[in-house]
Amino acid sequence: MKRGSLPAVVLACLVLVQGCAPPRSSASAPPPAVSPTPPALRASENPPDVPARMPFRPTPMQPESKFPPPQQSEEDEKRTSNRPGEPELLHAEPAVLLDGEPFPAKETYDPKFPEARRTRYVSADTTPGGDGSVEHPWRDLQEAFCRLEPGDRLVIAAGVYSGAFRIGDACRDGTADAPIQVFARHAFLKASGEGDVLTVERAHWQFWEVQIALLDSNAAGFVTAGAGAHDIAIDQSHIYEGRGPAVRLAAGSSGIVLSNCHIHQSTGVRIESGASNVTLVNNHIHHNRSASVTIGGGPAGGGPARDITLAGNRIHNDRGPALDLSNCERVTVSRNRLSNYRPDEEDRSGGEAIRVRSGCRDVIFDSGSVLEATTAIRVGDSQESGRSPEHVVIRRSYFKNQLTRESRALVIDSGRDVLFVNNVVEGYAEPVRTASAAVSGISIANNLILKPAVALTLGSPGAVSLFDYNVFGADSSLRANVGGTPLDAVPWMRIHMPHSKVLPGLGLSGGDLAKVIGFSPVDAGTRVEGVDFRGAAPDIGVAER
Repeated sequence: MKRGSLPAVVLACLVLVQGCAPPRSSASAPPPAVSPTPPALRASENPPDVPARMPFRPTPMQPESKFPPPQQSEEDEKRTSNRPGEPELLHAEPAVLLDGEPFPAKETYDPKFPEARRTRYVSADTTPGGDGSVEHPWRDLQEAFCRLEPGDRLVIAAGVYSGAFRIGDACRDGTADAPIQVFARHAFLKASGEGDVLTVERAHWQFWEVQIALLDSNAAGFVTAGAGAHDIAIDQSHIYEGRGPAVRLAAGSSGIVLSNCHIHQSTGVRIESGASNVTLVNNHIHHNRSASVTIGGGPAGGGPARDITLAGNRIHNDRGPALDLSNCERVTVSRNRLSNYRPDEEDRSGGEAIRVRSGCRDVIFDSGSVLEATTAIRVGDSQESGRSPEHVVIRRSYFKNQLTRESRALVIDSGRDVLFVNNVVEGYAEPVRTASAAVSGISIANNLILKPAVALTLGSPGAVSLFDYNVFGADSSLRANVGGTPLDAVPWMRIHMPHSKVLPGLGLSGGDLAKVIGFSPVDAGTRVEGVDFRGAAPDIGVAER
């Protein structure tokens, strides 16, 4: 092979990324498509729950046994996600509908990466001294990062790249009109030692189909850090198998978008205190060693994590919660699907799908689902120091638990101004439990509660500002616990919850949240600030007619 030329397999991979015959020079290379997202040829190649759409991924040039398939087929996931000896976990998600459409609603997300002004290349299997052209690519990936200019797109050739790479002071910023792009469709970045694999400290960088194998190390996979790290996007990437976080967004990071990625068997995504304006959209995050998404942790002193959005993600089967929040402000969690959260098999701790800890304020959970969690949402902790959670809204969401007897949809240990409105709760033994102290301004209204073991557990009735206009699908023997005293729910509700009902035979037709059997929910609720509705009054439950 001539000095600087590419092996055939590398050249073929570069051709596939560019979608054309290999150019004779970098100047003659045709422009890429406006959107880099390759279409799936068959539905099975692009299962909706694993949106990293990469149907033609070849085996790396240096195959290693630690690399699993980049994404599982839908059939493989159903077979391997839970063992037959795990009867308390879902083996496949049941269909949940709202007016005949999937719930939560699924919306595609395209980052719309712009066309590159110039395309540069790097290959681990060439000789040193290249100029970044397709004929003479750079060999050193770190050098390649630092030689890019605004508007450049770096195509990383197939191969395995080991190291701790840093896009820092020696590298350039992109611009809003000319971001710097890194396309790595057939390349694997691999941890080497304990250094984080890829750290970005510069602005306006975009990453597509980056694959990072953590190889059971303590390193983080993809890191943004410092005030210089802003307006960064990473799309359709795969980060997995480590003891550290797959993604860590450190203090100062802002304008970060993580989309259509597949993250598993790590300590998940960490959005640390001091990070801001972060969006996680349409990612598949699962089977992590701790929480899948942690918001507000990290070193103290950076201020809260602010303006965080999680939308359309599927999160399940973690050792910790799906979402663990602390020291954060203005967090919106919308259209996410969470499932399979049970206590630890050894010490029986955990089992929460969502944990809202001290220091959280203005947190909204909207239009999502939590399936098979021993505790769907826990707000506050009487044992924690710091400011109790404030203004937490849970609305128009679906909570279902049918595989265990002991379960709670909402637990409020401490907090102020917590709203639980227009939800459907099915099969949870305790739909609501509040503590007797450190709780105030609670509103629980317009909920449809099916098959509860008890109607409610209130530590202190005085902590509740509004607890009415809820409909319970149970018989008249339903019990409640108020102030530590067990009692019959129906007589107590006639006095304290006069607009609530206990009705036998309630249910959902065909698993559709808009098709309630045994009761008409239309205009049967009450107005609650922050909850939109149509008609004379809000409906009961998720649907709004």
